[in-house]
Amino acid sequence: MKKMFMGILAGAAMMLSMASCGEKLLTDQEVQAAISTGVEAGKPAIDAEVNAACDATFQARVDAKVGELQTAAEMAREAAMPEEAPMKKK
Repeated sequence: MKKMFMGILAGAAMMLSMASCGEKLLTDQEVQAAISTGVEAGKPAIDAEVNAACDATFQARVDAKVGELQTAAEMAREAAMPEEAPMKKK
């Protein structure tokens, strides 16, 4: 009986000592703080990536818009100018 009691006591002591090892569970506040820290740390990288993509296509978008406006201006100019009648030779 004494050996069984000592065995149970030793097993309980070992179980309690092992329970304190390993990964600790985080509270909801600690989880939210960790997420916020990660998001804040990643924002500059995301901003830099988006700005680089925008800058890479900026000149092409400007050139396309300028070409479109020039074409529209030429068409308006041609529509406003009456066609010249051929001159008759005397």
